[in-house]
Amino acid sequence: MPTALIVEDEPEANKLLGMLIKLRGYRSASAFNGREAQEQLGRHQPDVLFLDLMLPDLSGYDVCRAVKAAKATCLIPLIIVSARIAQRNRIDSYLAGADEFVAKPYTPDQIFEALKYAEALREQADRERIEGTARLADPDDEASVREVARLRSLILGRTPLDQEEAGRVNALIAQAEDRIVAWSDAHPGGAPGTLHYELSADRLVLTFREPIAWFEELQRTPDDPLFAGLERFQEVSLDRREGRLTLIKQWA
Repeated sequence: MPTALIVEDEPEANKLLGMLIKLRGYRSASAFNGREAQEQLGRHQPDVLFLDLMLPDLSGYDVCRAVKAAKATCLIPLIIVSARIAQRNRIDSYLAGADEFVAKPYTPDQIFEALKYAEALREQADRERIEGTARLADPDDEASVREVARLRSLILGRTPLDQEEAGRVNALIAQAEDRIVAWSDAHPGGAPGTLHYELSADRLVLTFREPIAWFEELQRTPDDPLFAGLERFQEVSLDRREGRLTLIKQWA
């Protein structure tokens, strides 16, 4: 039976959520503050984690960042359930690594849909070959932020790269995203950039698609930290005709 850890300091709210997930065949475990949640995660990894942002000791954002920064827990689907429903709270949750956001008060169907999404994420993480596309658009676009956060978790959790090296790869992706967004802002009218990724047993393939002019500008500054970071990849190829930049990192 799958397990859900509910991190919610209000006993009645914790109990209600536990009752709902049991209707979907989950066993529930409860934590009423951030430190208790961290202790439980150290003993047992649940199949899904529900997390309130407003806890009596730690910020829910900090708990989320800690879960998603650790190789052992980064692939646990993490669902924020919060009364802080402003768009900024949603975006900050995804920036911290959350996989989904459910606003309070919620309906049972919203919780059931979140569980269904968590199951899809677990299925994706178990595939031998994982691929997807993340949009590199407006930093205030919720879907874009969530897609990139998911890629960060997969690179950390599904590759043999250690935490430090996975962090370097993810930092390079973040730097590239910043350059692409800045270039697009300076040249309005074009389509937003995208990043297609493929993860397999022996490699990570990152393909940045239009615009690529940002990279051509970068080539003229080889001392730039982003350009220097490309040395971590075994292959870097630019196809101007197709409008794509491909980075390949191998480990087998």
